[in-house]
Amino acid sequence: MNKKIISCLIIGFILCSSLNAQTTQEGNKGTASDSTFVFHYPPCIQMFKADYKSNRQTLQLLKKRLQTFSKGKDTLYVNGYSGECENDSRNQRTAFHRCINLKGYLINYYGLRERDFKTVNTPHNHPDLGDIVVISYSSLPPLKQMEEDVSKSLPAEKEQKTEEITPVVVEKETEPVREKQEIKEEIQQVEQQVTPVQQQVKSEPEQTDKPMQTDESVSAPQTSSRYVAVKTNLAAWAGTIMNLAADVQVSEHISVELPVLWCPWHVSDKHAVKTFTIQPEGRYWLTRPGEGHFFGVHAHIGWFNVKWNRDRYQDTSRPLLGAGISYGYLLPLGEHWAGEFTLGAGYANMKYNTYYNIGNGARIDTRTKNYWGITRVGISVVYRFNLK
Repeated sequence: MNKKIISCLIIGFILCSSLNAQTTQEGNKGTASDSTFVFHYPPCIQMFKADYKSNRQTLQLLKKRLQTFSKGKDTLYVNGYSGECENDSRNQRTAFHRCINLKGYLINYYGLRERDFKTVNTPHNHPDLGDIVVISYSSLPPLKQMEEDVSKSLPAEKEQKTEEITPVVVEKETEPVREKQEIKEEIQQVEQQVTPVQQQVKSEPEQTDKPMQTDESVSAPQTSSRYVAVKTNLAAWAGTIMNLAADVQVSEHISVELPVLWCPWHVSDKHAVKTFTIQPEGRYWLTRPGEGHFFGVHAHIGWFNVKWNRDRYQDTSRPLLGAGISYGYLLPLGEHWAGEFTLGAGYANMKYNTYYNIGNGARIDTRTKNYWGITRVGISVVYRFNLK
């Protein structure tokens, strides 16, 4: 009886062991299939396309698998295939850039790093799947085994060419290194070209600064945009009225003129003319101040004391007052000289006393006069400053 019990126990132990072994083998198979991801590429296309064939679904599976990826411990092996280009060199380059582009995609979207990858580039198609890139959790030996299977399936001539060119190249990333070296060489060339120029500028600071200062000092008066002019009215001089005026620009089209007119004449006890008048005017120039046509609005204020034959005329406690409008034109005669012609009309009011034209002569009467008519006549010689 005991022998039967022992025999049953031994048989049960053997059966359980065989079942556990089968379960372990099936689990390992499932793990291997969950650790390999295939991404498809159109012929001779280097850029990764997430919507091409089943790439989108493969990305979703890889994303789930990466949840258990341990940075610094685990490694993703990337194997690129390309065989549709015109020669092996082009296929090698295409496979290389496919791996680079796919790694860049995973780094940008899934937070991986460059050191999490190891790359293999193959200048021919995968025997079953064509132009693909395979990402695997397995180490390089299984990938080399895949390459051996591929090389066996190729024709004899293809085998000879691939043996000469070394079809399976474990990533040393010689091409990126070469590109970095070329970039460094270009940067060094640019620096060599820039350095002499910088040294020349540093060695001659005074020579560059002084001419700039002299140019600015010479051109400063010419670049001023403000119009300033002084003038005298020849028509007033013809009436023995001394005068001087200044015209200053205050905005883009407007200037302000201030003429001063005076008569100091004492001819005899019977004849004398003493006056002092100011006639400010605001002008609007159609082009710019100091050139061409203009319209003006002016006012006039004057004091007078005139002896003529038997009578003497003198303003009262308030001066002559009035206003008017005018039109004028300035004709350039050179860089600074110009001629100005103006004519104005308006209103004037004056209140004055009349005296006997003798020493301490008695006042005869007080009169007020309103005047409408010509209030301004000008034929002036103008000197212009700062015209630009």
